[in-house]
Amino acid sequence: MNEGWIVLAICLVFVVGAALPLISKRENDRAPLPPGKETLRDWRNEK
Repeated sequence: MNEGWIVLAICLVFVVGAALPLISKRENDRAPLPPGKETLRDWRNEK
């Protein structure tokens, strides 16, 4: 039983260690979205 907890702890540390850089990079380097394309325009006021 004791070896099972050690293996579980090693797996947990590995998964958390691999996930932390991905989570922090996604939040810090989030670029603003580009402006949307103009889909509706008022053609009545165009000259």
